[in-house]
Amino acid sequence: MHLNSEQLAVDENTPSDKLRILASESVEIARLVAANLRAEPKLLEELAVLEDAETRKNVILNPNTPRDILIKLAEEFPDYFFQNSVLELLLLEKPLLPLEIPFWTLLKLLKQDYIPIWFLSAAASHTNTEILEIVATNPHTPETALLEIAVKSKHNDSLGLCIAHRKDLSEKVLRKLIENSTTLVRLYLAAYPKTPSPILEKILEFPEKNWNSRIEIQKAIARNCNTSIGLLEKLLEKAHAKVKRVISLRSNLPKYLIVQLALDYRVHAMRFLAQNSSIPSQLLVELAGHSELKVRQMVVSHPNTPVGVIIQAVKNPDLRLFIAENSSTPVDVLQELAEDSRGDIQKAIAQNPTTPGFILSELARNPLHDILVARHPNTPEETRERVLWRLAFNEQLSVRKFVAQHNHAPPQILVQWARNSPEVRPWVAKNPNTPVHILEELALNPSIQVRINVAKNPNSSNTILERLAKDWYSEVRQAVASNSLTSPKILAELVKDWHLRLFLAKNPGTPASALEHLAQFPSCDRFVLEHPNTPLQLRQRLLTDYAKSADSSERLLAAKHPDTPFEVLEILVNDKEPDISKLAIRNLDKRWNSSV
Repeated sequence: MHLNSEQLAVDENTPSDKLRILASESVEIARLVAANLRAEPKLLEELAVLEDAETRKNVILNPNTPRDILIKLAEEFPDYFFQNSVLELLLLEKPLLPLEIPFWTLLKLLKQDYIPIWFLSAAASHTNTEILEIVATNPHTPETALLEIAVKSKHNDSLGLCIAHRKDLSEKVLRKLIENSTTLVRLYLAAYPKTPSPILEKILEFPEKNWNSRIEIQKAIARNCNTSIGLLEKLLEKAHAKVKRVISLRSNLPKYLIVQLALDYRVHAMRFLAQNSSIPSQLLVELAGHSELKVRQMVVSHPNTPVGVIIQAVKNPDLRLFIAENSSTPVDVLQELAEDSRGDIQKAIAQNPTTPGFILSELARNPLHDILVARHPNTPEETRERVLWRLAFNEQLSVRKFVAQHNHAPPQILVQWARNSPEVRPWVAKNPNTPVHILEELALNPSIQVRINVAKNPNSSNTILERLAKDWYSEVRQAVASNSLTSPKILAELVKDWHLRLFLAKNPGTPASALEHLAQFPSCDRFVLEHPNTPLQLRQRLLTDYAKSADSSERLLAAKHPDTPFEVLEILVNDKEPDISKLAIRNLDKRWNSSV
């Protein structure tokens, strides 16, 4: 039977020399020849350079194709590379085949949805960090490959975290990671709530050289819900106060450990246990009769302690200070304690957030607690004003600075200081209670810091800001440009000053006309893109430019932004970066679904 050209091109019995002749007849025949299993490597090498993409695609699928040709075609057809059945045989010949593949080609191959395990294992021997990170994050990467990469993460935070972020790590890999990774990776594992307790113990035993890092890791372990009580006890043996505080705030502390913490000098002095809202009232009632004074003091200072226990304990002089600190102490008990002559008890009441105004007014009779009374939110306005006036005549500069910065500072004091006390003028200039006419005077002050604070003051008028917008010093002009209350007219004029571009781009009051000008500068365009006053047309123009950018991060932003034009997203669907392409597709799907 006579076979036609198409039949001969697909027939595996057709001689090689005949296939070569057939391949030259037409593009369609060449495609069939490229897929023929009898095609010789030399012929496939010739077909691999033809212009027809379908022919080249069949070449990369043909098991007779030489290794170097497969690698060259992999850059163009990464999704077909792994479909060639000859690859596993090539691996026997070249166990480290991925190391021979050019970087960009290998990168594309590793981003495919399907990658054979043997290829991932071989790629784990690569020296490039970006390659290793992709292998480390692949869900199919075997344990042996992860162990190899873990050893290489010794000085690389990013690589170590790529492994640490996996949810399927065995204890073997975790131990290897702890031994070889960076401090940042160990800190992440110490904080991760699913890290097994034996691994947390291994992290705790690791000899961290940096003291601050060691403390942060210990705090993370102390906070971790997976940390066993036994490990907490071990941690407490030589723990710093910062670590003890974290342990004191845990919700699952047993009774004996609470007692142990209550007896600790630092925990007791800093009232750490009183800050733990998880300690139940019933347990506190049990501990109220404890033989150790420090335990009883912790009980009466705790907000969860029943009122009856507090009322009964108020008669004990050793407990009164701790009762005064308790935010749950009844008002009548606080009033009784306020009459105590002890200064530390009165101070505790002045700091207690629940102390009512009438008790604070009583405490204000003693100048010793003036700053605490002035700072307390419950202090009556009349009492606060009286106390601030008294503080204003204090000789200590730090006290006068406190008054000058106070939100309720009497304007008369601020006026007097603005004219007669240069040492506190910067704080007067910042205070929103400072009258406008005083701010006008301070806007002419020779001190740069005073003028900067006037420019930041929410009480400054447009006349003041307009004057300061022409100030000789850029720091003053920057303060005007940053002030959200600066008028759009002033902001529009400031746009000509290159020192102020970034400040204007961040100011929510900057008008659209100014944003149009700022959009042309690379340092500002992203802020302009997200600015509430940016017109849609300008935003879409910026996104269109991002979509054409060589910077993949800008194309990524365009692919996911809700205002990117449809036609731009359709272009990004074909982006060479798979992540960008997927985001563009997702964005389009979301819009189509919302429009239906």
